[in-house]
Amino acid sequence: MTKKMKTFFLLLLEVTFLALSSTAFAVPTFTDKVLKGYELAQDWDLTAAQNISNTLLKENPESGDAHFLSARIEFLKGNYKHAWEILERVGDSYEEVTEFKRQVEATRKATQKFITRETEHFLFRYEEGPDEVLLTYAEEVLEKSYQVLGKLLNYYPQEKVLIEFYPDRQPFSKISPLTLQDILTSGTVALCKYNRIMMISPGSLVRGFNWMDTLSHEYVHYLLTKKSRNRLPLWMHEGIAKLLETRWRDDSEYLSPIMETILSGALKNDYRIALEDMMPSLAKLKTAKDVQLAYAEVSTMMEFLAESKGIEIFTQLLEDLAKDIRFEDSFQNRTGLDIPSFQKSWEVWAKRKDLKYIPGITALTKEFKNQDKTEKNFKGLGTRRAQDLTFLGDILKSRDHYNAAILEYQKAKEESSTHSPILFNKLAGTYIQTGKYGEAELLLKESLEYYSHFHTTLANLGELYFVSERFDKAQKYLEKAVRINPFNPFIHTRLIELYDRMSMTEEKKLQTQLFSLID
Repeated sequence: MTKKMKTFFLLLLEVTFLALSSTAFAVPTFTDKVLKGYELAQDWDLTAAQNISNTLLKENPESGDAHFLSARIEFLKGNYKHAWEILERVGDSYEEVTEFKRQVEATRKATQKFITRETEHFLFRYEEGPDEVLLTYAEEVLEKSYQVLGKLLNYYPQEKVLIEFYPDRQPFSKISPLTLQDILTSGTVALCKYNRIMMISPGSLVRGFNWMDTLSHEYVHYLLTKKSRNRLPLWMHEGIAKLLETRWRDDSEYLSPIMETILSGALKNDYRIALEDMMPSLAKLKTAKDVQLAYAEVSTMMEFLAESKGIEIFTQLLEDLAKDIRFEDSFQNRTGLDIPSFQKSWEVWAKRKDLKYIPGITALTKEFKNQDKTEKNFKGLGTRRAQDLTFLGDILKSRDHYNAAILEYQKAKEESSTHSPILFNKLAGTYIQTGKYGEAELLLKESLEYYSHFHTTLANLGELYFVSERFDKAQKYLEKAVRINPFNPFIHTRLIELYDRMSMTEEKKLQTQLFSLID
């Protein structure tokens, strides 16, 4: 518990918040119980916190402190309506109380239409409608994460973990610490906070996003918080989560070409995001490039740590923290280095690592459906000339002048100072329409090396292989595409037809069911 929080809760003991009473409770044993209750709640040990809360309410039924603790526990349990009902009995004498009331009320309103579905280890909440299509995929990634990450970190939650899907960024910004600008700048679309995982539905984005790995990333955060009793520093939190986010699918490759390029350039130019500047959240950094660099820094630090000390070092540090050993002491005891020395050793190691620097690739921003559409198709082209040529290509293509459009797209590609997956797909898509499959395949494969989760590239590759009757390859890319954006009806219909041609009866049946949820 922070010093500020302790001061606040001690102040709460001086006066009751119940509107019907002003009786004070300053008995030391009561103080100790209240502080312990808040500490346990902050650690997300809600069973122990609830036991203390029940005792306090029984012994002091008119205590504002006891009711406030009870409301906080109910909020962390996901019982927003009940938490709000408790808070209605608590006055507004302190700013922290008023702020918490606003948070609970905003969350209650944002989730009032949510319905619930449970799996073996998870509890999903979402708005009834198309977002139901997410559940099949979400269950797959999280149940696998439960087993794989549980083994890596030696921790398996006994309670069902709450997952909430919010239909768009507006309600998400109201129930989280992130502003709309934070979301747009950083590309942050999910958080693990308040004893749950919250995510913006990929259906609200133009091309979806790599949301399945993101879910696993946030689940790593959940495990780290629970096992360490919420004592792990943010930079290590993010580093471990990024390092392990792909392990659920038996993949140890976590460093994207963009992250690798940005880190390589930063190391050469002696530019860093300091660990202290990552607080209170990487999502608060000024640019998408800085966010990617911060992730690249801390995740490679964790790779270096695991490589030098074994991956069990993570479990050892977490267990030390749960025993109230200071992080700095635990880290030095376990690694033999203080944090500054560790960073210096990491930097030497990172500079020796074979990091690829790919000129022209940049961090992509996430594009929401209801954003300003002005020039959205020309983002990342680098020069005005490339934008103009692309625009001309679009006009020609819209008038069925495909060969002329190809010439303009080719010129735009040559003029562009950056690699734009949007431009590559415009050109490749036109190649496919004119039967130039070889040219399209080369372009799409090149683009996929740089942006492996770009939905349009995966969809176009799937279509290319489908129309050229290379069905095994079509299946591979269409299945990847539908996982990035399960809201694209074309991908579902293509997969249904593909499974039919390949006599994959069960797969066709499931895909038909999923398609019906968004149709």
